[in-house]
Amino acid sequence: MIPPSRGIDFVILTGPLGSGKTTLLEHLLHQDDTGSGTAVIVNEAGAVNIDGAVLVESANGLVIETLSNGCVCCSLGNDLVATVQDLVETRARMDLPPFERIILECSGLSMPGEVVRSLAGLAHMQMVVSIICMYDCSRPPLAGAQFDAVAAQLSAANSVVLTKVDTVDKDALDIARVTVERINPFATIIDEQSQHIRSHKAFLNASQRPLGTSLPQRKLVLASAHPRIHVYQAQLAEPDPGDAIDWLENVTGSLGEKLLRCKALISTAERDLLMQTVGTAFSAPRLLRTPPSGRSVAIFITQDCALEALSQIPSPFTINWCISTREKELLGNQEVRDAYLGGH
Repeated sequence: MIPPSRGIDFVILTGPLGSGKTTLLEHLLHQDDTGSGTAVIVNEAGAVNIDGAVLVESANGLVIETLSNGCVCCSLGNDLVATVQDLVETRARMDLPPFERIILECSGLSMPGEVVRSLAGLAHMQMVVSIICMYDCSRPPLAGAQFDAVAAQLSAANSVVLTKVDTVDKDALDIARVTVERINPFATIIDEQSQHIRSHKAFLNASQRPLGTSLPQRKLVLASAHPRIHVYQAQLAEPDPGDAIDWLENVTGSLGEKLLRCKALISTAERDLLMQTVGTAFSAPRLLRTPPSGRSVAIFITQDCALEALSQIPSPFTINWCISTREKELLGNQEVRDAYLGGH
């Protein structure tokens, strides 16, 4: 197998049924500038309109459709890890360059944390994982019966794409933006009316993004956009890094499904350590290159969780919990902010 020169961008595309996932994918696949480095894994064969595709069968029977612009598309099998490995190995046997990006279209009820956890079986590929969530402005998804899945998807997203923006008035669009900002202060909101521009911005590779675009142009508001979803910030008083990591693991274990997302910055003597979860699935800790900030902070996006549940989890260091709705500057250092508010 030809190894990629860097980690493959792995994009998890989520959103309720009918929120526009397939439309977004179709626009991506038919863009002339997409290039041959993109693979798309869809839930159902024929769900995405790719007329004129050339069919190739892998050694393991996976049917792969290749478009004229070089993009490939296949259906998700019973095992995500096996499907990705089959795609990559088939590509190598055809003497083609490694994929630069793989996109997984999830079902409307998929929980992002479970998908991220399953990708541990592909750790050797050093993939860079990001999550996109579709938000239908004409049918506010948090008002539906699929609340648990939608809340998890929105909270986990690096980018949230607002759809049906041309079918609602300005007030409804503003409400959608505010709802997303308060549920997920880390996410970049994409709300262009042009489907071409929307698709391009949503799937822009991390390596192609202009410097600083991972930093939302707004301050963190600790508020509840929904009675069941709360964002809490914990300021950790000079914790030992090992103790802080143990405490984060205890919080994750104690909250279970009530934890939708967590990002934590732990200050060490030499460099800051970034830790994060999607649901209860931890990403690999990341040491930042900049000098230590001297500040340790953790932000939790939770569902059906009162502050008392968090504050009662024991810790060997002092914790100052912030739940005020007053706007606050999150972090001062540019790289720290980009890493803290940016992708997985």
